[in-house]
Amino acid sequence: MSLRQMEFVLAVADSLSFTKAAKRLGVSQPSLSQSVLNLESELKVRLFERQSPLKLTLEGELYVQKARLIMEAYYDLNSELSSLVALKSDSVRIGFSQNGYKMIPGALAKFCRRFSRANIKITQPHSTLQIRQMLLDGEIDLGMLILPLDTAELEYESIKRSKLYACAGANSALGRRYRSFSRVSLVDLKDEKFILPARSQRNRAILDAAFARAGYEPNVLCEVQTFDVATAMAASGVGVCFTLAEAASSGDEMVLLDVGETGLDKELVIAYKKGKKLSRLESEFIKIAKQE
Repeated sequence: MSLRQMEFVLAVADSLSFTKAAKRLGVSQPSLSQSVLNLESELKVRLFERQSPLKLTLEGELYVQKARLIMEAYYDLNSELSSLVALKSDSVRIGFSQNGYKMIPGALAKFCRRFSRANIKITQPHSTLQIRQMLLDGEIDLGMLILPLDTAELEYESIKRSKLYACAGANSALGRRYRSFSRVSLVDLKDEKFILPARSQRNRAILDAAFARAGYEPNVLCEVQTFDVATAMAASGVGVCFTLAEAASSGDEMVLLDVGETGLDKELVIAYKKGKKLSRLESEFIKIAKQE
């Protein structure tokens, strides 16, 4: 029993005529009739009552029902395989930030392995703001951005939300006082020295606003450019920084404290230029990122 024979039977069942089915299939009527007879002989059942008008037997009705499902699955498989081949030869340019990468560390590697034949270009700009500008300028197709951020002229899909924690060395006075993920308030940290982002960074304004709500100006020991430096310094016990749990190295001896400031939470999104129709490859990357 072949797919071609299934196709023949379905054509006859649809038209209830060997002559019309043969014309539709582009084969001779005797050839079609013989093929159906051979199939009936192989199955040891009659599929059609050869009378006027032509009629399916009970066995024929069952065969047609199942054959339609098989043929649909066959065509779906061919379509999906063709799409996958085209997708693997597609191209995409992705921009990511350090923190965006750390929030979903496995996504890029999984994407590159799955679509190893595709033309994938990945770049790490200096900042989220630069990624935004590259999207607007058409230099990249997708950008991993951390909200809050001005998203005018962009569309995006939310990937993950993460809390920003206060981070202190495990052997510091503050680290010995609390367990990781304990709830504290910024007021409780008033007497601490802080390692904060440089004033040129977006996070600094957000943190300064949180300190203002707590009613004090922080004692800033150091201003840094990256979470890595901040967490390394905090782990050494010289001060307190703010970091995502994903950005805190598991090898560092530190405690993370929940200061209860939802305004400090970060949302990772994958953004693209407003009005852009996503390609299949771009959609696949977003799908993988959401699974992380």
